[in-house]
Amino acid sequence: MVFSGVFDEFPKLRVMFSHASGAFLATLGRIEHGWRCRPDLVAVDNPNNPREAVGKFWVDSITHDARMMEYVLELQGHEKVVMGSDYPFPLGDLEFGKYIETDMDLPEEQRAAIFHGSALDWLGLKKDQFTG
Repeated sequence: MVFSGVFDEFPKLRVMFSHASGAFLATLGRIEHGWRCRPDLVAVDNPNNPREAVGKFWVDSITHDARMMEYVLELQGHEKVVMGSDYPFPLGDLEFGKYIETDMDLPEEQRAAIFHGSALDWLGLKKDQFTG
C-alpha cells in the first residue's frame, strides 16, 4: 500500500495493520534505503519517501516485546497504536495487555490510547457513546 501511493491517493483512508505493521516498521531503514538507491524498483508508483507513510495508518500492539513496542510507539505515536488480541489465533497475550501494563513504564494517556482511545479514533467513534 505504501509503494502503490494509496495513502496519497486516498488521504482519508483508515487502515489498521496487524502485528504492529508486520515487518514494515522494523525494516523501515532498509525500505527507505531501497527507495533512495533503487527508485527503479521501489519508487515505481510512489515518488514519496516510505517514511512519510508512518502515522498515516494504525497498527495493533501484537509484538509480545516491550522494547519493540517502545520502538513502534516512538515511530507511530501512541495515537496510532491499538490493542491487539490476535483472535482467533492462540498466539495472543496469555494475559491480555499485561506486558503493556507491567513491563512498560507508559504514562496513563498512552496506555489509555492503546487500550481504547486509538481504536475508537480509527473507527470514528467517541468514548461517550459507550459510557453513561
